Amino acid sequence: MSTDNGIPAGLVETRPSGFVESGEQSAVLRDTLVAAGVELGGYERQVIEWLSRWEWATVATVASWVARAAAARELAPAVALPSRFQATPAEVDQHLRRILAEDTYLRYQQAIGGMAVTEAAKDARDRVDGADIPGSPVSSDYVKGHLDGADYIDPAKDGGPYPSELQCSQHDGFGPCPGAPGCTPRETPKGDES
Repeated sequence: MSTDNGIPAGLVETRPSGFVESGEQSAVLRDTLVAAGVELGGYERQVIEWLSRWEWATVATVASWVARAAAARELAPAVALPSRFQATPAEVDQHLRRILAEDTYLRYQQAIGGMAVTEAAKDARDRVDGADIPGSPVSSDYVKGHLDGADYIDPAKDGGPYPSELQCSQHDGFGPCPGAPGCTPRETPKGDES
C-alpha cells in the first residue's frame, strides 16, 4: 500500500516501482522530513539534493522510513494557534517558524516585504509626480533623484528581494536571524509575558 505521493505506507517487501523526476523526489524527501518535525540545516538540504538523484525505489524507501518513524512516535501536544484577531507579530512569527520550512518562510516574508517596498516606492513616486513644473521650487534633479531611488528599491523594477535574510522576532525585535537555520523560538516563561 502507498500514500498519495507513492511513498510505501507499510513495510517495503518489494522494490517500489515507477519513475519520479529528481526535482519532485527532492520535494518528497524535504516534505516528508519537515512533516516528521525534522529541522533541516544547509548540509542536510545538500544531502536531500544528492539523494534525489538516486532512483525512485531508493528515495521512496527512505521517505517511507521517515514517515513510518514519525507516525510511530508519540504525538506531540497540539500547538495552540494564535488568535486571528489578537495575535502579536511575535506570536505569528513563532507559529510560522514551527510549521514552515525556513526557505518557505523566507519566501513568505519576501512576498510581504516586496509588496510593502513596492507600495512605498509608488508613494515616493506619487509625492514628486507633477513637482517638476516650470516655476516650481522643487528642482528637476531632486525629482529625478527621487524617481531613480524609488525605481532602484522597487522589487517590481528588479529591486530586492526584501528582506534579504530571514527575519526573526527572537532577535532585536524583528531583525535578521543570526541562528538560522538552527534558531528556534524561545519560550516565554509563564507569568513573564511582558
